[in-house]
Amino acid sequence: MRRCLCENIPLKIGSLIPLNEGEAKHLTSVLRLGPGHEVELIDGHGRKARAALVFRDKKVFAETLEAPNTDPRYLSAPVHLAMSILKGEAMEWVVEKSVELGVRSLIPIETEFCVVKTQKRGADTFQERWQRIADQAIKQCGRLDRMVIQAPVPLEDALLNPHHFIWLDEELAQSGSNHDHLAQILPALKTQSEFALLVGPEGGFSSAEKARLLQLTGSRMHEIRRAGLGSLILRAETAALLGISLLLGNHYGKK
Repeated sequence: MRRCLCENIPLKIGSLIPLNEGEAKHLTSVLRLGPGHEVELIDGHGRKARAALVFRDKKVFAETLEAPNTDPRYLSAPVHLAMSILKGEAMEWVVEKSVELGVRSLIPIETEFCVVKTQKRGADTFQERWQRIADQAIKQCGRLDRMVIQAPVPLEDALLNPHHFIWLDEELAQSGSNHDHLAQILPALKTQSEFALLVGPEGGFSSAEKARLLQLTGSRMHEIRRAGLGSLILRAETAALLGISLLLGNHYGKK
């Protein structure tokens, strides 16, 4: 069944909901759906409902066929991604795949070696584009809650988020030891905590940024753990998706 985003799904069956222009155009012009076709409405907050399309006065509505309900199987996990901004399609790919894997939110980080400078076009422009990509991905994969794209922020501000951070440090890969491999340290982590995976840009964190992270790793004010992903040097987007997969495996494995 085709899905569309509708932030306010009424409790009453038979309610007529006007669809926004973007959703209406996608359903009618791209998917070629007509009056009476059933769709699944998702509000982006965890609820869904079946509805039928209704056309009136050149506008498209959805008439609810059931009261909104939820299904925990299609909700995100307590895993977040603090991702240094990558250039071009790499960042968009990370956004899309993070949604599919079940990441709850994405924190875009502006670091010293980031190629993309959001100030030139405005941080809002990037945030809105990434959110559109994320919203399209939830409809494709059947997820019920949106992956929230936060506003791009400097590294120091990103670390103010109330999560336990796991810093994927590429330098640990050069040690040749698996003692600090992410898969090795995960079993000891608290399952009730929300974790944010911290991933640097293509050129890695600068010396000053690494020094700051190392300083905060030993601070009681910040919950930061260093971890590696083996002896091979991975691209930033590959490291992010592998790290997320390991975190999610640990989360669901302990349930």
